[in-house]
Amino acid sequence: MKKNHQKLLALLLVLLLAFGFTACSSGKGSTETKTVEENKGTEDTADADTSNVEAADTKEKETLKVYMWWDITTSIGLQEMEKKFEADNPDINIEWVTIPSGYADAMITKLAAGEVPDVMMLAMDQVPRYAGANMIMPLNDLAPQEYVDSLYDVVKEATTINGTMYAAARDVTPKVMYINTKMFADAGINIPADTWTIEEFLEVSQQLTKGTGADKQWGYYWSNYPDQTYALIAAFGGKMYSEDGSTSVFSTDPKTQKAVKFMYDLYNTYKVCPTGVEAKQFGDHEMAAFMANKVAMQIGGLSQAGNLKNNGVEFTALPIPYVDGVSQTSSFVNTWVIPTQAKNPELSWRVVEFLSGKDGQQIALDTNMGLPASKDVDTSEFLNTASYNKYFVQALETAVPYPTHVNAAPFQTMFAKECEYLWAGEYTPEAFANTIDEQSKSLLNTQ
Repeated sequence: MKKNHQKLLALLLVLLLAFGFTACSSGKGSTETKTVEENKGTEDTADADTSNVEAADTKEKETLKVYMWWDITTSIGLQEMEKKFEADNPDINIEWVTIPSGYADAMITKLAAGEVPDVMMLAMDQVPRYAGANMIMPLNDLAPQEYVDSLYDVVKEATTINGTMYAAARDVTPKVMYINTKMFADAGINIPADTWTIEEFLEVSQQLTKGTGADKQWGYYWSNYPDQTYALIAAFGGKMYSEDGSTSVFSTDPKTQKAVKFMYDLYNTYKVCPTGVEAKQFGDHEMAAFMANKVAMQIGGLSQAGNLKNNGVEFTALPIPYVDGVSQTSSFVNTWVIPTQAKNPELSWRVVEFLSGKDGQQIALDTNMGLPASKDVDTSEFLNTASYNKYFVQALETAVPYPTHVNAAPFQTMFAKECEYLWAGEYTPEAFANTIDEQSKSLLNTQ
């Protein structure tokens, strides 16, 4: 009995040892298995977490509305900008909203009603008006110094009011002189050198003005738009407004007076320009007479080159003629701004900085939207495309911005109307200057 009991105890001990070994082995295996499962679970969790992050990113992705007057479906430049920006900024979507007509006034109404975009396009002549009404925010605290330093001086001046930066450039439109090479060749006249003077310009204009009736042609023309007129005022070093903005300076600034007298003489003394009615017989486009080989020279911006090419016009371009040893042009700068009530100014600035900085402005140049605001943009391919493109790039250094004023709109309307009378010879330059300055006092000082 005792022996059986001992056998039973021995068997029990063996079983216990076996169980213990199995338990240890099982424990190790279980631990390893658990680790793998945990790892697998971690991987699954990581995948889930990544999925959640992606879901969160998608959920938290900001859609910023950019208001403009262009149609995104027809603007290759904006399409390329959107693609590049969203690739570089996966947390932001851009939604373009087009206001096709009456943009400047329509946006004032929308902002007043609480419809606030994150970014909006704005012509430079509207920037003082919006800034004065506190509808757009200063950008000084948002724009890093490196960005500011990269801008051409004409851009900095055009987007700054009393030392405060309120806008960033969409593109820059310095003016050059387009030359109808077919008309020059037909007349046996050589294209002037790029150092030509205003006296040479006048001489060539007279030589190329000839014919009567259907054969009539002219040496020069410009549309009666304030910015077109100002291009020659700028060439003479003239101004439009006094330093304090209280009046225009047509009767007080000698260089402005000289420019106005020169333009008056082009029409009335030398008769080298068609009237508006004569120019419009060839079409409504501002360069229709040039494209019809009826006008030999006309000031214009980069966008006109595309129009001329598309219409099969033979042309080149030159800098604005030298006046008193200086070739100076003017430039319009369309802009991007951030409304004062924008929900997230930092995100809005990321859009604005891209659109107006090196990458966005490279696209603007490459798609012929306009000349770049940033000196960091590579212009080599643009320069190689056409020999005259160098004059556009040079103009970025020599251009002065088209003058702006908080009450510019009513002044410009009045100015264009009075210019029609001047070009028609119904005013002397002196009477014109006095009339403009007198009317400007009430128009420019309207609160």
